[in-house]
Amino acid sequence: MRRLTALLLCALFLGACTGGGGSSKNNGKPRSGGTFRIGMERPRSLDPAQAHTPEEILLADQMFDSLTTYDPATLAVQPAVAASWTTTPDQQHWDFTISPTAKFSNGRPITGTDVKYSLERLARRGSTATTSFLLEPVTGFAAFNDPKGTANDLAGIKVGAPNVVHFDLDQPLSTLPALLGNPTFAIVASEAVEAKPPAPDFNREPVTSGPFRVRSRSDNLLSLVPAQGAKANVSAVEVHFYGDEAAAYAAFNRKAVDWSPVPPDRVDEVAEKHGRSGFKPYATVGFYGFNLKSPKFADVRFREAIVAAIDRNAIVRGIYNGTVRATSRLVPDGIPGSQPDPCGQKCEHDPAKARALIKDAFPTGPPPDIQIDFDQDTTQESIAKAMQSNLKDVGITANLRPHPYTDYLNFALGGTQELFRLGWGGLTAYPTADAFLTPLFLTGSHENVTQFSNPQVDTMLRAGRVEADDAKRVASDQQAEHLILDQVPVVPIFEIETHSVIADRVKGLVLTVLGTFDATKLWLTSGPGVK
Repeated sequence: MRRLTALLLCALFLGACTGGGGSSKNNGKPRSGGTFRIGMERPRSLDPAQAHTPEEILLADQMFDSLTTYDPATLAVQPAVAASWTTTPDQQHWDFTISPTAKFSNGRPITGTDVKYSLERLARRGSTATTSFLLEPVTGFAAFNDPKGTANDLAGIKVGAPNVVHFDLDQPLSTLPALLGNPTFAIVASEAVEAKPPAPDFNREPVTSGPFRVRSRSDNLLSLVPAQGAKANVSAVEVHFYGDEAAAYAAFNRKAVDWSPVPPDRVDEVAEKHGRSGFKPYATVGFYGFNLKSPKFADVRFREAIVAAIDRNAIVRGIYNGTVRATSRLVPDGIPGSQPDPCGQKCEHDPAKARALIKDAFPTGPPPDIQIDFDQDTTQESIAKAMQSNLKDVGITANLRPHPYTDYLNFALGGTQELFRLGWGGLTAYPTADAFLTPLFLTGSHENVTQFSNPQVDTMLRAGRVEADDAKRVASDQQAEHLILDQVPVVPIFEIETHSVIADRVKGLVLTVLGTFDATKLWLTSGPGVK
């Protein structure tokens, strides 16, 4: 269930991901001091394992460190809790050495036991973490995660020396260091997580492992200060909580906060008044998938005709009002290895081509009627109706088949879906092309809900996972993306953008495609305490 939830989360949080004033550029020499103020919708929890929204991920990234992190400009993997790592040539056995300076905000050094504890609490059976399935390559995951499993620990994570964590994998995964940088894989202190009252509630006032620690917390305000040994330009970060992003944006307009997400209906206003420095691609792709086990879609010409009939640009303009971007790719913009147009002419809107393909595929009669399956939502219904109209124009009868969201999660795995809505990325993303291809298109993958299968693609995806050289791995994944799109298992529709607004006094704030930023790097040009 968590796996399929990951396929749909991007649409649920579209508003939160679509939201500049100040500059993300490094304008001049950084100044020190002052308080940077963030406005956002109130989080349900500050526990990084329970980060289910972009705002919660952003907070987790300020307060916690995972084993690795990412360069904000290039997304290259960098040390965090782990100072270094090594692997065997087959990419199945890894050792991560913990930095001697890595400490929790309570002063205790971070050990290998903390790493094992932190990852096991996500992977164990009953976990509600949306990213737990990413640890599936770790040896023993099934026995530890499955409700019927009997394992008491995740066998593939071992603590050798106190400062070394060893990973055994059931399959090669050359991108493991990138995967482990996901903010939900933050390292936490067991004594704080499991503490009983009157100790602070970890969900509200956690002991942290990252660059900022909690100074105080109330219902509407979280006050953070740099952790011991952390280097930050600002003296403090205040996070102001509001009922929704519209209220956070209103606070920005009152100059009560320096950064906030922007509601979708205010994107044009912000672009005109403040510029686009707070806009950034967000690592999520929305598309419709074909159930390739259905005889209706056995002929690739019919699938290609459907792709050619659908006007994704009109959908983006008319339904999303330009707050998302039309796409013809699987690996979104900003992810290393993303290609400008890997689908090429095959994904172009061309009704005449669609009619010709239908005539070739069904020379003796009309094409079969199809069902457009989607989770019940006003926006999704509008998209489905637009697709229905596009298909009607080329001679394809498409019936709308909405499903309640809770039912849709099971329906999309049931085998009776036809042309059905999907999404990938967002909270479960990490910055590699493999993360957007292998789960969805490798034969037999749990996330491969279209049932796509191609031996040549499998070979390329597996080759990428065993390849240690970044450039060679990217080339293999790019070839695989071309081949996948050539077989038309999905209809790419849109990519999401983060839309936020930044106060003029803020400099050096760099948004990443994961929807977050490093508050230690930014600085303020004015205000109390700024030197």
